Amino acid sequence: MDDIANKKLVKQVQAGDSKARDILILQHKNLITAFAATFCKRPLDWNNDDELTVSLIAFNEAIDSFNEDKGLSFINYAKMVIHRRLVDYFRQEARFQHIPLSSMDETNYDAYVVRESWTNYQKEKEAEDQEEMVRLYDQALSKFGLTLDDLLIASPKHKDTKLSLMTAAEELAANLTLVAQLYRTKQLPVKELTELTGKSRKVIETGRKYIIALTIILTQEEFYSMRTLINFPGKEVGGPID
Repeated sequence: MDDIANKKLVKQVQAGDSKARDILILQHKNLITAFAATFCKRPLDWNNDDELTVSLIAFNEAIDSFNEDKGLSFINYAKMVIHRRLVDYFRQEARFQHIPLSSMDETNYDAYVVRESWTNYQKEKEAEDQEEMVRLYDQALSKFGLTLDDLLIASPKHKDTKLSLMTAAEELAANLTLVAQLYRTKQLPVKELTELTGKSRKVIETGRKYIIALTIILTQEEFYSMRTLINFPGKEVGGPID
């Protein structure tokens, strides 16, 4: 099933068509199984493995929360949600994360091995998550004709300039009308943003790439963890676009 057909069925589900949900699940059950098995690095069985139940719930969550305006295909978005939920599941199921090394003996040696394996697993998944987020962010930037290399060049060197552009991005992100215009036209609404922020047109135009890059982070849910790493001057913005 291609992405156009997937998105059509998703829209039907979100409009209240339960049969469309059944079709989506039936059509993608093998994909859900394969993705979960790849994540767990072992064969999984629907009758015995909770990981598949977790993945199915996550797939349903993806159906309900998917927004095609964010630029992802439905399958890639579903995989991302399944991945997150499986990571959460394994975190909750971890059993031996606080074993004191001073009490190590034959009885708890296996538990120590489990703990160390879990720690290594977490590090690997965090690295994979970061790599995937960078890939998705690069993909989001490309829709505006930007690259990660562009940002290295466009990032302001002066602290006051950077703060000014960050504030502009926050004000833009909080204005749903301008955010919708940005995503629709793939162009920064310079005139409107100048009026909104009170900053000069030159400042806005010079910082165009940087403002767009920050606005993507501020308005797309999948980049939330990137948002938390940036010291934005404001406390909150309007949230993800609908």
